Amino acid sequence: MTHGHGHGQPGESPVVKFLISGTVAWTFELMGGHYMEFLKISKQTSNLSYYQLTRNMIQHKGLIGVLDGFFPWGSVQCFIKGASFGFGQAFGHNLLKGQVSDFSAEVLSGGFGGGFQGLMMSPLLLLKTRVMTMPELRKSGGMVETTIASTRVGMKVVKEEGLSALMKGSFLFSSKRVADWTTRFFFAEVVSDALKQRKARNGTSGPWQQVKLNFYEQSTASLLGGALSATATLPIDVLVATFQDASKAGQKVSILGIWKEKIREGGVASLVQYSCRGYVARVAHVAATTLLMKSVSSFVYQALGR
Repeated sequence: MTHGHGHGQPGESPVVKFLISGTVAWTFELMGGHYMEFLKISKQTSNLSYYQLTRNMIQHKGLIGVLDGFFPWGSVQCFIKGASFGFGQAFGHNLLKGQVSDFSAEVLSGGFGGGFQGLMMSPLLLLKTRVMTMPELRKSGGMVETTIASTRVGMKVVKEEGLSALMKGSFLFSSKRVADWTTRFFFAEVVSDALKQRKARNGTSGPWQQVKLNFYEQSTASLLGGALSATATLPIDVLVATFQDASKAGQKVSILGIWKEKIREGGVASLVQYSCRGYVARVAHVAATTLLMKSVSSFVYQALGR
């Protein structure tokens, strides 16, 4: 099986891609992705080590504690995250194909998917983040009890802070999604082109632009592209997590205010340290999600279409 630029090839139905991408994303999050994101968000809002954070997740509930926040908000969110991205990316690629270069169409289609994804899932991310950053939910209750408590968090937010609170940080988040997925696809395509040029130098006939990468090579490009993107956009990710932290409920939070606070605490070094919180967990999670959305979902789409 080969892949070129066309992971979002014309002919990929946005509706079918919606269903496939949503299912792929949900399965990944259930099997470990949610735990990785749990670590990332928790690390970005605390100074505990990854070991301490994991211990806090499981010390009262056992391993099932790593799924806190997954039901219902995280589960709904991860399906919508994948499904909305798949729809937007396929739609964007179909719209751009033939109007711009293949490279540009692929990169910009990632931005299309990210923007649509951001608008759809911002309220759900806020609710899931609130659950993840509420210490009282770490201490007791099984999955059913935690699911009920998580649902009540949503009702409590609307009751105490108003319906508009669900869109807290939504502009920043949606802009971040565009930046995230545009850079993920950009770096993945840069790596993909480098791999094509390497294959051409090793004896593949024809110009390197016509070289086809197999699924494993394209997957490598997606993983590396995701890791590079995570590094470039980490400071914005930390800001979003801070905006939506449960401890900030009801407060007016500004980017400049956060920066000033961190500089007062320990100078520029403190600001840099703050901006790089959760780096390892974020790189791992972003690399995996880029692989899923850019390579695996299209692989499944094409396999089902055979």
